[in-house]
Amino acid sequence: MSGVTLVRLLLNQVTRLEKAARGQRALLPYSRLTSIAPDYPHHWWERARLELADDNVAAARDSLTVMLEMTREPVLRARVNNTLGALSAW
Repeated sequence: MSGVTLVRLLLNQVTRLEKAARGQRALLPYSRLTSIAPDYPHHWWERARLELADDNVAAARDSLTVMLEMTREPVLRARVNNTLGALSAW
């Protein structure tokens, strides 16, 4: 199975889990996605979102920090920096 196929399968799984109101269970597929396709900032953002929903602020900070290190897009970097700033109060 190619990496692209695996990413698509995991994204389909995430979509089904979130539609079924099982967002926390979607964290595992996002963890896998960030392992097999670490260069996609969206996966890290969604992983951080789910970690925050689980009150795991430290893990969310880590995910956002990885995302910040990999992206050079000014708008995305600003969004991540703003989010990290908001999390510093937690």
